[in-house]
Amino acid sequence: MRWVVAAVLLVACDASVPRPATTQHSASASDHATGSAAAATSPVKPGGHVEGASAMRPHHEEPVAECLAHVPENADDETRVGALLDEANKDIERGMYGAAWTCADRASDLMPSSVEAHHLRGATLAALGRDSEAQLAYSLALALDPDDPETLRAVADFYINGKGDRGRDALRLGLELAQRGSRRALARRRRNAPLAADLAVLEAQALNDLGRSDEALERVDAALRIAPNRGDAMHERGVALFDLSRFADAKVAFTKALVTQGNDAYTHQMLGLALEQLGEVAASEAELKKAVELAPHELTPPVLIPVDEFQKEIDSVVAELPAERKAHVKSIKVEIADFPDPTDLRAVQPPFPPTILGLYRGPVGRAPAPDDEAPSIVLYRKNLARAVKTRVELSEQIRDTLLHEIGHLEGLDEDDLRRRGME
Repeated sequence: MRWVVAAVLLVACDASVPRPATTQHSASASDHATGSAAAATSPVKPGGHVEGASAMRPHHEEPVAECLAHVPENADDETRVGALLDEANKDIERGMYGAAWTCADRASDLMPSSVEAHHLRGATLAALGRDSEAQLAYSLALALDPDDPETLRAVADFYINGKGDRGRDALRLGLELAQRGSRRALARRRRNAPLAADLAVLEAQALNDLGRSDEALERVDAALRIAPNRGDAMHERGVALFDLSRFADAKVAFTKALVTQGNDAYTHQMLGLALEQLGEVAASEAELKKAVELAPHELTPPVLIPVDEFQKEIDSVVAELPAERKAHVKSIKVEIADFPDPTDLRAVQPPFPPTILGLYRGPVGRAPAPDDEAPSIVLYRKNLARAVKTRVELSEQIRDTLLHEIGHLEGLDEDDLRRRGME
């Protein structure tokens, strides 16, 4: 018998750059000076209205945070670019992402082949929430130097830890970039230990999120050999151990991580989940409460509903199915449990993470045969409650998780469901 699990939705760690509330843009004067000669000499009708003016879009300008770099008037381009990039780096450290972007953008105008300029443009655009522009800036930096470890680190972080919707392909791309960066960093004659540790942690983050926590543990241990006191690395080690059902070891790792990052909401959250698995209820509740207090806009209390209400949600989904599918689902057992049974988690290697939302017990990639053990579906009430922020979201997630598992009942594997948008 094989076992299939719904996607894990609880986030273990978010190490992305904080984003300011407002987004800044700029427009070059040259963008408005490229009209045709005919357009420039269009006759004006009486009253000052240009023909077709009713169709003209309104003029719009975005505010720009000025770059405060001091550049000597008689400096050559190389000196100017150096001053602009130095100021951009300082502004990033101060969290002044708009000004940093302006500095880096001016540097890229002066020296379009500067990898650092495009790298910093990407970093600041990502921090400003302008992801599509950041992606292009990072792509340009990599096109200019595909083997630069610093740029590979930045772009890997963008795809692994960015604030936007990061699916499996983004994680795979981030992992490939981090792995390439690690190889290039190790190949350098003069080693950069912090850079190598950064890249190893990024690899571990992507591997954990891709469900490859056994491999993640190897990479995060490599990072900790370089930098034993890194809190983010110890946190990621805890995530890998937790997903591998090594809860006592995970507790130790998260506790160590809090020594250096005591106000990290996600470390408190994960410690709380590990303590819960160990049966330390009071300590678990305290950690989970602390996590919500530290990040109230990102983490919320569980949307927990009674079992009978949860059953009504399941019945409502089944009632909407076509007659043949409905009869098929009603012929099997659909269970409700608060958390996964450890035996179910260990049915595959590496184990399923304890935060799974649902499970299908039965053959994978084909419909059940007459001599198979009776298939069943189980949904995890408390895991689902933690995967959402509102009651409406809970109904949606129960529906999506149940339909995902029903897809397995009907012979679809994970890739089949992904192609149908049912991950």
